[in-house]
Amino acid sequence: RQQQELCSILDRLVAAGINTVLLQTRIRATTIFPTTLEPLDGCLSGFPGRSPGYDALEFAIEECHKRGIRLHAWIVSIPIGKWNKEGCVALRKHYPHLVKRIGDEGFLNPEAEGVAEYLANFCREVTQRYDIDGIHLDYIRYPETWKVIKNPDRGRENITRIVRAVHSAVKDVKPWVMLSCSPVGKYADTKRQWSHGWNARDKVCQDAALWLEQGLMDAIFPMMYFRGNNFYPFMVDWKERSAGKIVVPGLGIYFLDKHQKNWDLQDITREMHVTRRYGMGICHFRSKFFTDNVKGLYDYTSSVYSPSPSLPAAMTWLSASRPAAPSAVRLRNSVLSWHIDDISASRYEQNGGIRYNIYGSDTTPVDVTKTANLLLSDYQNTQLSVPQSKLIRYYAVTAIDRYGNESLPCQSHPVDRNSAPGISSSPSSTLNAFPTLAYDGKSVMLDDCDVEDGQLIEVRSIAGNVLTTRIVSGMAITVLHLPKGHYLVYSITKKGYKHRLGAFSAE
Repeated sequence: RQQQELCSILDRLVAAGINTVLLQTRIRATTIFPTTLEPLDGCLSGFPGRSPGYDALEFAIEECHKRGIRLHAWIVSIPIGKWNKEGCVALRKHYPHLVKRIGDEGFLNPEAEGVAEYLANFCREVTQRYDIDGIHLDYIRYPETWKVIKNPDRGRENITRIVRAVHSAVKDVKPWVMLSCSPVGKYADTKRQWSHGWNARDKVCQDAALWLEQGLMDAIFPMMYFRGNNFYPFMVDWKERSAGKIVVPGLGIYFLDKHQKNWDLQDITREMHVTRRYGMGICHFRSKFFTDNVKGLYDYTSSVYSPSPSLPAAMTWLSASRPAAPSAVRLRNSVLSWHIDDISASRYEQNGGIRYNIYGSDTTPVDVTKTANLLLSDYQNTQLSVPQSKLIRYYAVTAIDRYGNESLPCQSHPVDRNSAPGISSSPSSTLNAFPTLAYDGKSVMLDDCDVEDGQLIEVRSIAGNVLTTRIVSGMAITVLHLPKGHYLVYSITKKGYKHRLGAFSAE
């Protein structure tokens, strides 16, 4: 019944366009998977330390991947629970020098030698044993109950040391596994807004902007459980500090509940709209309030976002190489099939394997830049049963690697390349369909484009993945640290419409 319940939850999530799940894997020095490092939590069996009869993490990964959903193992880092509960007791028994007591709670001490190594070893084991898509560090910071942090710079160094150790442990095993964290929702005071004394950097020594800049984090999910001026200025601040990495604001949808703060639905939907307009993802905390359709949030998301799904952004700072496209896409007797050559398959297998995105429409060639045409993402097989439909008569398949880079499409029906700009077998012919924009390694010049200062600009990979958004200043946008390759530029109007401006190359 427990497994059936999870499958039902995942079905509802994928139907609403959700592409990633953060699954709590380490709770309070207890786990949902069998390991010699820490005891099993009692949340699944009802009894601390007792197995539910299956590996919950392995099962969840398999079910997520069947549905094209990515799974990140959510690791609660510093808190280890009540002082006399099983997780804290076990850690105190084996590693008493790592543990600090505050009231009736136990914590790993960020200032103790060995904490970084302990958490790194834990994350290494999860990464080695399971086909996860990400490691997500929650509460990677000083407890707010820590009496005095005498030297904030030293405190930030202590937390960063832990992050660096976890990063090395994860990337040494599987470099494509996304490393992320959920910092306090406000990084620091900004010129726009005061953080009211509660922020990540200065209050709890959580320098998440530095981690993005140094490449120690691939993504952040800041806990932005606020409204109005406590949300929007700090959302923009995170975006500006992203260093080209992924920022996914966490929205406090539990505040919609009448037993919490009874927010209006519009408080959340407005945040969803603005956040997406800025080219960022959306994370709902937590899933029960979403699937329970509190205040109609699930219905709203399904009607507005499900018809226009998003792929997770590619981690181009780790690898920007486009996979080889599939070949021989065929539709026979309602079975869609395709092929990937043996050499490519072998190379991809060494880097986590290859997956596929399937697109469909009633016109050919299928336009893979239109998100409404995306039928299934991160699919792991090379054939798929598809129902007959008057609305979907043509298909296209792309390959996607574990870093999120997407290949050019292979169409199910012949394509007249002379009459189909942008449908090609090489990046250069795709670029020829766009005006060329000047790029000096720092700025993209937009002098001949129909844009104005202050307008929002989107930079994409050739595969169509959104890499970053920028604001026009002096008829140019600043785009730094791009790997060698080709890029597309779009403008975004105040109503959210996007227009192609041109293309540029980074040498």
